[in-house]
Amino acid sequence: MTQILPFPTDRHAEVHLLLPWYVTGQLDAVENALVAEHLAECGACRADLVQERHLADAVARDTGETGDSWAAMAARLDATSSVSVATAATAAPRRRTRDPLRAARRAVMRPRTLRWVVAAQFVAMLALGAQTLTQRSDGQPGAYHVLGDAGATRSGNVLAMFRPEASEAAFRRALQASGARLVDGPTASGAYVLAVPGGAGGAALARLRRDADVTMAEPIEQAPAK
Repeated sequence: MTQILPFPTDRHAEVHLLLPWYVTGQLDAVENALVAEHLAECGACRADLVQERHLADAVARDTGETGDSWAAMAARLDATSSVSVATAATAAPRRRTRDPLRAARRAVMRPRTLRWVVAAQFVAMLALGAQTLTQRSDGQPGAYHVLGDAGATRSGNVLAMFRPEASEAAFRRALQASGARLVDGPTASGAYVLAVPGGAGGAALARLRRDADVTMAEPIEQAPAK
């Protein structure tokens, strides 16, 4: 009888590749939970997550220069994704219900295109933030700032995530115990921007990290005021 041995997976490498889509809320529920669970125990990936947030600030400063290049890049990515999906469907017809999406994702993960894709996604997030701010000024409830919003970046200094099953009472208790204040969120990926006394080296951040309902609490590098 033939024994089938499973191939080991590199969870760290897999999460590292999924971080750009995690930041922009593009993952499905299973992948989102996988990344969140890994972030709770991997400091290196949490540091990478903070860098992805920093990329949002850089894109926000250069938004005016991305219009024409975005249209050209979008057309090129659409063509690349179409070719990858067609190839995956031909090579493995028995898995065509899942393979096309994975093939398309692998296509844009090449080093030459990955950063451009992430930058484009942050431009889209900023556009969504502008739209929600406009809706708020018109009196429509339920709008909130994205992390790329300049006001949230200036007043918040910590990026935090909580256990999905944490109650509102637990959320408030964690903030009160550390003296933190909610500045923005939640985003599509479930992150919150907090104003934490003392910043990166303060006792408040250390206490927030020790809270059982907090899965991640990382300082945000502040851009100089203009």
